Amino acid sequence: MRTSRIAVTAAAVVAGLSLSACGGGDSPTNASSASSSTPAGEQTESAPAEQPEGGSTGTGSPEETPDEGSAGQESTGTGAKPERCHTDDLTITASDATIGGDQTSTVAVKLLNKSDRECSIKGFAGVNLLSSEGAIPATRRDQKDDGTVLKSGEPTYFGIFYKANASGGSGVKIKGLVVTPPDEKKSVTLKWPGEPSLPVTDSPEPSVEIGPMGSVGQGQG
Repeated sequence: MRTSRIAVTAAAVVAGLSLSACGGGDSPTNASSASSSTPAGEQTESAPAEQPEGGSTGTGSPEETPDEGSAGQESTGTGAKPERCHTDDLTITASDATIGGDQTSTVAVKLLNKSDRECSIKGFAGVNLLSSEGAIPATRRDQKDDGTVLKSGEPTYFGIFYKANASGGSGVKIKGLVVTPPDEKKSVTLKWPGEPSLPVTDSPEPSVEIGPMGSVGQGQG
């Protein structure tokens, strides 16, 4: 009897060990392969999808848009030019600037920027002398003007050139001077500071000429 029980018990132990070895070996292996294969598959599929999305929408667009906008604003600000000088921006005066011994007399017209901003001025003013014979328009001299920017409180000058009456007669009496700044429609009327009259002449040559802005120096006027 004892021998039979020992044999049965040994057989049961062997069977149990066989069952536990199969179950223990399969379960960790299967669980490990399942758990490792599933995350690995998810990472492989999700990583490539996330990188392009992050590069195109998450990082690229927000950074590129401000850079382009700021660059555009900087170039616009740098390229901006001052507005032209309007008549109301200027204090306009005239004074005799004839140098002794010159055959041609000169009146210097001063245009002072009285505004609180910079303004640009270029070219020729419109000039008419008011006389006893009517308005005498000034003819432009063949001179070039590259233009200038006047800071607040800064002046520029141009010249009016004419021949004074030396005939001894009354000539053409000058009563006043009308000046219109370049590209403006509003004029100012000034007292004529030069010789009181121009000679009466039938010459085709102009009796009054003007230069562009800056055609006489700051010491005149």
